[in-house]
Amino acid sequence: MIAGLIGGAVVGDPEAKVNNFAKIEEGKSGCISFLANDKYEQYIYQTESSVVLVNDNFEPKQEIKATLINVPNAREAVA
Repeated sequence: MIAGLIGGAVVGDPEAKVNNFAKIEEGKSGCISFLANDKYEQYIYQTESSVVLVNDNFEPKQEIKATLINVPNAREAVA
């Protein structure tokens, strides 16, 4: 549903549920976070957030547990 509202594409579990927002480095199950700055990329590999908004051009370097929503601009999607 979130992906539809912001024009994003889901990568991962389309049934992932969220009920809170968290910084990517503080994410817990049930939270949604975003990654818009490369200096925070390290956190996407360890976050416990259920869903993370990422820019369309994001290329993961290792496995990510969270469901991703690819959007043109993650920072604008959050706004």
